[in-house]
Amino acid sequence: MASTTDFSLTATPGRQLPVAVRAEGCRIWTADGREFIDACGGAMVMSVGHCHPRLIEALKRQADEVTFTYRFAFSNEPMLELADLLREISPMPRTWSFFNSSGSESVESAIHLALLYWQLLGQPAKTEFISRYPSYHGSTIAALGLSGTSRRDSFEALLTKNAVAQTPNADIRARRTPADEVEFAIKQLEDAIATRGADKIAGVFLEPITGASGAAVTPPDGYLQRVRELCTLHGLLMICDETITGFGRTGTWFGVEQWGVSPDVITFAKGVTSGVVPFSGMLVAGDVADVLMASPDGFPVGHTFSGYPLGCAVSAEMIRVIRDEGLLENARVMGQRLRTGLEAIAATTPHIGDVRGMGLLQGIEFVEDEESLAPRAGAAARVTAAARDRQLMIYSCPTALGSSVLETVLLAPPLNITSTDVDQILERLSDAIGAA
Repeated sequence: MASTTDFSLTATPGRQLPVAVRAEGCRIWTADGREFIDACGGAMVMSVGHCHPRLIEALKRQADEVTFTYRFAFSNEPMLELADLLREISPMPRTWSFFNSSGSESVESAIHLALLYWQLLGQPAKTEFISRYPSYHGSTIAALGLSGTSRRDSFEALLTKNAVAQTPNADIRARRTPADEVEFAIKQLEDAIATRGADKIAGVFLEPITGASGAAVTPPDGYLQRVRELCTLHGLLMICDETITGFGRTGTWFGVEQWGVSPDVITFAKGVTSGVVPFSGMLVAGDVADVLMASPDGFPVGHTFSGYPLGCAVSAEMIRVIRDEGLLENARVMGQRLRTGLEAIAATTPHIGDVRGMGLLQGIEFVEDEESLAPRAGAAARVTAAARDRQLMIYSCPTALGSSVLETVLLAPPLNITSTDVDQILERLSDAIGAA
């Protein structure tokens, strides 16, 4: 029997976490007999719920054949199959793929790729990046350096300051029109490019919709199209971090498809295996990949488990499950049901300043009142704790913006969620908000 004392550094000081013993769909059962509804997929991971039988079977089947190959010694069939499937669903032309084990690793790989790309094109001075705030791109040093988040504070001495442009719609107190918000945000990017010099910038990193920073901050229509135009004009790679928005979360395979945009690189992770095994990767547009693959070394950077068969097999099956079960459509339909319910809750209280997101990625921002829209201090933690008391798991993500901390929570239930589950989430969440 496992120890009841947690000696792992994943422990939360001062708080005894419930011990999960079984999970299925959007439900988690604990050792003390409680049943939780997981409305956030842990950390936006569970695309098709916990322990989807087809993913578990794919893992077992592959484990009986080959579990590991080293990328410089062997290829493997699941990796080749996955690359083909990704080519079919990618929003970019002639897509190539590269695989890792975490979102941070894939962001690092995209950094490596961008630097190598410009070196091969004879522009080695293009080594800088522009990103936005608030944002979160990962916990490794380079990925954290791209992030506009207070999580970087303890490590600032090692980090590069890349997050120099504000994420559009992050500050609801500005009350700008959508058109004005686009102009405001694009002007910030233009100023950053002018200050640093396009001849020194390798690319622009952004999340189509934010995840852990700001809770589903969604850009106004026209913004991503303008970013694409700006990158093309100045010769910068447009790199979209779809760690959270990828694989159906917004109702399309990738979040950028909501705006018809084709970036140069997409990074992905989290939901690609619905939590069965760690896995991540990046998609690379054909014209960018052509430059790398024309060189003698190709893309020589990676990690020990890059393209390992177990992760590739589960990821390939995940794509087939989404297709076979019609989960893109379900994400749109259930996402609208969830959004309608959240807006109904917001109408009952002056302390919700915004409900936002797309599909089954929805965020709530708590405020003191509707007039000032000032953050309601501590609300995200209180609501999350009250939800947990009601056996509902949501994701608390208070987010620094200037001198303020935005009080936000995020919901990201599985794409195969039912209307009954959505209604139960809304009922428990409404009760938690009222109690907090």
